[in-house]
Amino acid sequence: MKRKIGLLLILSLVFGTSGVLAAGLPAYGADEGVIIYEVNSGDVLFAQKQNEKFYPASTTKLMTALVAIEHGDLNENFTVGDEIASLDADSSTAGLEAEEVLSLNELLYALLLPSGNDAAETIAVNIGQKIAGDSSISSDKAYETFVAAMNKKAKDMGMTGSNFTNPHGLHSSNHYTTPADMLILAKAAFEETTIKAITRAKVHEVQTNKTKHKWNNSNLLLYSNFNELSEEYRVANNLSGTNPVFNGYATSGKTGFTEEANKCLVFEGEGNDKNMIGIILYADETVLFKEASDTINAVVKEYELLEWSDPEDEERVVQVVNYHVFDGNKLKYKTNDPLITAVPQANQDSYTSKVKWDETKVIGDETLANLEADVKAGEQIGELQVYNGETFVEATPVYAVNDMKARNWTDYPILYWYVTIIVILMLLAIMRIMFVQFMRKNNIKYKKIKIKGKQNSSGSRSSGQSPKRRR
Repeated sequence: MKRKIGLLLILSLVFGTSGVLAAGLPAYGADEGVIIYEVNSGDVLFAQKQNEKFYPASTTKLMTALVAIEHGDLNENFTVGDEIASLDADSSTAGLEAEEVLSLNELLYALLLPSGNDAAETIAVNIGQKIAGDSSISSDKAYETFVAAMNKKAKDMGMTGSNFTNPHGLHSSNHYTTPADMLILAKAAFEETTIKAITRAKVHEVQTNKTKHKWNNSNLLLYSNFNELSEEYRVANNLSGTNPVFNGYATSGKTGFTEEANKCLVFEGEGNDKNMIGIILYADETVLFKEASDTINAVVKEYELLEWSDPEDEERVVQVVNYHVFDGNKLKYKTNDPLITAVPQANQDSYTSKVKWDETKVIGDETLANLEADVKAGEQIGELQVYNGETFVEATPVYAVNDMKARNWTDYPILYWYVTIIVILMLLAIMRIMFVQFMRKNNIKYKKIKIKGKQNSSGSRSSGQSPKRRR
């Protein structure tokens, strides 16, 4: 798991924002709650009022969908009941009718594309009965059971600043969240296969026992031209022609709106190896989608991912000075998690990494070190840390790959005999070399003298005596 302290957290604690670090990102409204997150690195690139209370409006429906999928069967059919009658006439709906039969999967499309509050009510009642294990309980009791499951899910996920009172997000003073909590929810929702597929769809059509529905995704980032939307939606929202906020990198999202919550958007974008999630709460209607589109472009085009470690990489090695005789002098280590940092391209060269050893176990640098204690394979022995200049950014643990004992008093007699034996062997080797050289040298001289003697004898005989002649 990565450890993050660094400038981002310091600025957010002091000022409530990390805008100083937000290279290329748009200027968000001062009243907005914002978090911009890069998925592959796990880095928060920008945060504003991330722990303050906001009303989530229909972005609530991401939690509704998660709970429904956890407790329901996508292929099971449910009947729309009187629960939808309580909705106001101007409420956002999918146009469902009483006694209409839809599968849970179809209800999720009705929930997440047109943001149908009627679908939310139907899901809450039917799935609430399943959670309770009693199909005969009243709609009100089933509804309460479902909302309780939403809050339990939020608690289990670590959403400590959130409370839900309904499955759709219509205003209640006790129905609230924080941008930080919405990021937790968004990560879980966009990883869930069914929610991911639905929120990436621009349109979905379904024929039920009562009527035919055509639902458009309310996330306008997905449409290059407003003509892709239904005429009813275009007229109701006064939309026509080319969409100025279309973003080809945008992949999914969930919108929300109430008077108290203002405009809200949870969105996702992908491109150039980056995958980002954005949370914008309490935005003005005129700027919400432009801010989201500009955010996606900035992350995709102006940020770079720096990979410092990968568990699949070859193990790293540090040479140990005071190694135990039988262990060798190489301590291998590795990370169990990848360490990736999302940084602005313009200053990526200012980022560096280094190993910081746990000095109760290892002291030194990345090439040469001393053991302060015995090390076991799998034991954490330090961190791989990332810095922006002199400022700490993040870190991930490093673990020993092999056992290694620190040198102790029992090593020295062994080392003494090792050294003694080595010296003796070296002396013997030197003596042998000298002896061989001596023998070779004398052998060569002997041969030369012998040959020289033969030559002198032969020479005197031919020059000093004449052969006898017969008479």
